[in-house]
Amino acid sequence: MPLLYPWDRNTVAEPPLNLEAVIARFPHKGLLIRQLCLSDPSFRSLCEEYGLARMCLVRFESLNDAAHDAEIEEYRSVIAALEVEISRFLARSA
Repeated sequence: MPLLYPWDRNTVAEPPLNLEAVIARFPHKGLLIRQLCLSDPSFRSLCEEYGLARMCLVRFESLNDAAHDAEIEEYRSVIAALEVEISRFLARSA
């Protein structure tokens, strides 16, 4: 999803893709992950979602507040589902 710069509502930029989280989870598939992100928009979206979900999980876990237990469990569930989907995608593409 393009981002609008706050000082210029007409200029958009794509958010940077951070593959560290996906490659950390599937280190033996690092090259394939990089190749698929360049060639397949669906896989790239999966990786973006995974990275964002991991980032949000770390943020909620760092709050050390029982009030966020539901969010933590929800993000863990989302991450697990994305890992299954990414794993299937990698298996089909190997």
